[in-house]
Amino acid sequence: MTSFRKGGVRLSPVCNIARSGNALIGLAAIASVAFAVPAQAQQRGKLIVNVVSGKCIDVKGAPGNKPGTKLQLFDCERSGRTSNGAPSDQYWEMTREGFIRNVVSGLCIDVPGQPGTKNGLDLQLSQCEFSGRSPNGQPTDQIWFLRGDGAISNDIGSKCIDVSGAPGIKNGSPIQLWDCEASRTRNGAMTDQRWRF
Repeated sequence: MTSFRKGGVRLSPVCNIARSGNALIGLAAIASVAFAVPAQAQQRGKLIVNVVSGKCIDVKGAPGNKPGTKLQLFDCERSGRTSNGAPSDQYWEMTREGFIRNVVSGLCIDVPGQPGTKNGLDLQLSQCEFSGRSPNGQPTDQIWFLRGDGAISNDIGSKCIDVSGAPGIKNGSPIQLWDCEASRTRNGAMTDQRWRF
């Protein structure tokens, strides 16, 4: 077998006959492209997976990438893509200081209010307050701690990332701030405040 170049691309024909015909050369080029295995891009960040439901913290939208966009529970996009082919907004990075930053938008998980400390506040994306202060000069409510039991607690009010419901397991359930729970909720259900990150 002989290999040759056409237009700067090295072609390996199936047999010597391919050297004589442009149509067969084209087929050899198509075959070499069709069987090429694309390199998988390395996904930055990690999914934050709820232990009870197996679903992930998601930003509403596909992808959700604007300040003020609310967070919800949704099926994990393990491929790194949404159902419409856009990059997944479910991948997060935790900084050394404790900010949880979305890989797609560069925005951080935030509690509404400056600072937000009340039960039931729906978590959202917001500009990261890396200075340690909110726009009004109050301490930031964007610093989180990963506890040994899998809960993610807020530095300001010592409340936890929670799924609305008891337990919240449905797609679209809001992600909210709530009093940190032991292994069970007040109604006896398994807590939905445990995460794998």
